[in-house]
Amino acid sequence: MHDLWTGAGLEAVDTREITVQRTFVDFDDFWKTNLKAASLGPTVTAMASGDVEMLKRRVRARLSADADGRITYRARAHAIKGHLPK
Repeated sequence: MHDLWTGAGLEAVDTREITVQRTFVDFDDFWKTNLKAASLGPTVTAMASGDVEMLKRRVRARLSADADGRITYRARAHAIKGHLPK
């Protein structure tokens, strides 16, 4: 990212990675919470029920639960700032 912005002529470029995590009680909590997202909920709602079940199985298979069934999900975003030369 830094190279992209400096290559575009920006100065005083500063980058930072933001990492967050959230723990869900179980997979159902994870699933229901994520379906509330404006970008995801309508997409899943528009899918055929068989496709939704397949997606759910695939997502569940990729997540690791602890001994109590809790799922901790981590995500990251990249922040960047800079300014045009004066």
